[in-house]
Amino acid sequence: MKENTPSVLSIESLATGGDSVARDNRYVIFVPYGAPGDRVKLAHFEHHQRFTRARIVEILEPSPERVSPRCPVFYKPGDGVGTFCGGCDWQHLKPEYQLKAKETLFKESLHKIGGLVNPRVESLLPSPDPWRYRNKVQIPFEAKTDGGVQAGFYSPGSHTVVPFDDCPVQTEISVRIYHTVLDWVRRENVRIYQPATGQGWLRHLYIRTNSAQQALVALITNSAPFPNSAEFCRSLRSQNPGVVSVYQNINMQRNQIILGNEWKHLEGSKSLPESILGLKWALSPGSFFQVNHGAAEKLFSTVIEWIAPTRMDFILELYSGVGVLSLSLAAKARAVWGIEENPTAIQDAWNASRLNGISNVRFWRGSCETVLSRRDFRKMAPPRFQSVVLDPPRAGCTPQVLRNISFLKPDKIIYVSCDPATLARDIKILTKYGYHLQRSVPVDLFPQTSHIESVNLLVRRSNPSQKISDDLLRR
Repeated sequence: MKENTPSVLSIESLATGGDSVARDNRYVIFVPYGAPGDRVKLAHFEHHQRFTRARIVEILEPSPERVSPRCPVFYKPGDGVGTFCGGCDWQHLKPEYQLKAKETLFKESLHKIGGLVNPRVESLLPSPDPWRYRNKVQIPFEAKTDGGVQAGFYSPGSHTVVPFDDCPVQTEISVRIYHTVLDWVRRENVRIYQPATGQGWLRHLYIRTNSAQQALVALITNSAPFPNSAEFCRSLRSQNPGVVSVYQNINMQRNQIILGNEWKHLEGSKSLPESILGLKWALSPGSFFQVNHGAAEKLFSTVIEWIAPTRMDFILELYSGVGVLSLSLAAKARAVWGIEENPTAIQDAWNASRLNGISNVRFWRGSCETVLSRRDFRKMAPPRFQSVVLDPPRAGCTPQVLRNISFLKPDKIIYVSCDPATLARDIKILTKYGYHLQRSVPVDLFPQTSHIESVNLLVRRSNPSQKISDDLLRR
């Protein structure tokens, strides 16, 4: 296969990570935006040691699982690099097929990576709405060569901004705010940040919305001075009455990290009100919160059901964020402890405990690796935690965290995962520590994408072996 010589092949399956898979006599070929059953013409081959990548240039026979994408800047066969949006990768698949595919890929990861034979995986929990579900968006600005300004989302594998008129997975209020701010930028001739030189002022637009369709808005800038900020706030809020809070985030670092460490409150409330599972939060702009409110409620409800806490139970939550699960579980448990590294999230969690009148919670600030090893934590901890809940980042848990969990000897471990591969890897280690995966359920927290969230219940066997080889703990 030569790089630009088209080949006609059939798409056979989907792979974890969003690509589809085709094969010829010599190569496994990963193909973005394919659907099993497609007959396609492929080109632009990139050969690697164990696989090849290619792009669809023409669909000769479409799969019965294929639909026309709702988004006009979604990939179309033949599109060049930098011309289509990288925000979603499965809009071309029927919604019901997306759910089926996520179940299959999740089971395959548990089997192939975790070594689990016939794991008990329950039917995927669908999102209440597969569209307009995202409650957070970060939109980069770009200066055009003709002196104009555009904003949008990055094309896959690049920093080329693809402008959009509407984004069907974002809330309608977010899209309206995006247009308002872009009009203001163009009208006021705002200087756009240039990554190559480090010059310019405006970098990104940040919008967070809640279930009541209210919004917190921030401009991410390269320096602190904000001329006419009061006028900007008045204009923004007069055109978008749902905006309840306006911030400036200052990021002076020359890197690809979007948010800086400094938040400057400009107008309105200092937090965004939110409610979930009957509890109230006041969210700071930098705190993590699940981006799909409806699906998150299903996920959290599943965790609470599977733990089934009693008034005698002590529960530990690792990577506790703003404390949604900690506070929800506290209503039924004796006490709940949470560990979280983000100081803003910890403060939001403490504020929420006071706002909701919940006193049997305690939050520890720091990394899970550090806090679990601290002498004061071990000294003050209850004799035993009956359950441990963890919701780590995409990279999963470090060996030290898994080892420390095993020392606590909880009866149950609830592992909330956003990556089936790292979940399966960690389950394999926890199995060696004497835990058994009793049940799992994938959750469609990110419709129109290949991302798979899941809830997983591990239970402790009687008299488990605490031995584990160093090889299993290596990354």
